[in-house]
Amino acid sequence: MLQNVISPTGRPWLDELTAATEQFRAVIASAENDDAALASPVAACPRWGIRDLAVHLGRTHLWATQILDGADPRDRPQDEPSPDESLAAWYGAVAEKMRKALAEAGPDKPCWTLVKEQRTAVFWQRRQVHETVVHLWDAQHALGRSAEMDPVLAFDGVAEVAEVMYPRMLRAERVSPLPKQLVLTATDLDTVPVKIGDAERSLMVRASAAELLLLVWHRLPWHRDYGDAEAAELIGQSLVP
Repeated sequence: MLQNVISPTGRPWLDELTAATEQFRAVIASAENDDAALASPVAACPRWGIRDLAVHLGRTHLWATQILDGADPRDRPQDEPSPDESLAAWYGAVAEKMRKALAEAGPDKPCWTLVKEQRTAVFWQRRQVHETVVHLWDAQHALGRSAEMDPVLAFDGVAEVAEVMYPRMLRAERVSPLPKQLVLTATDLDTVPVKIGDAERSLMVRASAAELLLLVWHRLPWHRDYGDAEAAELIGQSLVP
């Protein structure tokens, strides 16, 4: 069985996951001895500081790990580091536990996922990479640091919103269908646009791949250079959970 499916960047998803979680762990390690840094507000997650963000991401990794083992997806882990435990060490151990579980499962192991048409473990390889990449940006931004993203990986994150997140929101009736299709073009990549929705009329959005990812995940304010203001209103709706 193939253990490590290749991502759009040409690297295996599990390698992408190892790199992203290690970067996140390193950011947390750099801040955990500074109470003010740990309390730095995370703009996209009201009332959260860096510690809350790390615990959330760690719990999300544990949730995916449980699901691979057949747990009920409604059972959300409530784990957190003990008062005398290093936050970075706790997160690193949780991330490694998930990575090992995904490697042992292989991409084809049947399991519950967010999309009934994609009920195998490779879904979680991709999903946990993008979860980590966005929260890595959150942590770096909260600490006032520059954050770079691989444009190919970022644009796949945009595609995941179109393929997984937005359809899931529709199925749950949390949003109404978009009245116009959003056509998202990455200005720094030579690739076909990502389309969200299936309305006959469309609105064009043009920005770098990283900007597009941050836009659809509500991390970046709209700039008029991106396109029509109507597109900003549609993106402002809940395309993601």
